[in-house]
Amino acid sequence: MWADLKEKAMIGLWGPGTAYGMRDGVARSCHVAFAVTLHQLFAAITKLNGNGIETLGFGGEKTNEPTVIGWMPSAQIYFRDPDGHMLEFITILSDLANPNFNGPYSEWKKAKHGPQHPPTRLSAGR
Repeated sequence: MWADLKEKAMIGLWGPGTAYGMRDGVARSCHVAFAVTLHQLFAAITKLNGNGIETLGFGGEKTNEPTVIGWMPSAQIYFRDPDGHMLEFITILSDLANPNFNGPYSEWKKAKHGPQHPPTRLSAGR
């Protein structure tokens, strides 16, 4: 599957019953992340859960909202495909980073992390 312009980036996922899906008799799984907007992230959670697909947080716990990794900061959700590969939808937040925070998006918003932007630097010539 082409992940970008043709012949620029490709993703290959192999099921456990294929030659590439096994190593030393053990089924391998992959982690693949896809960038989405925050709106798309919330819509994906609703759609995945509505189709019986369990959504997981950063620590692997079942959740119905994105988790935030504060040092980036990013909001994301994880889920598994039928072959056990971990898939992720991720959005980079425009909020200021907080390297001490990892947790639910609702808690991130309560802590008033965003949206805030660092001051813009003016060039020395102005």
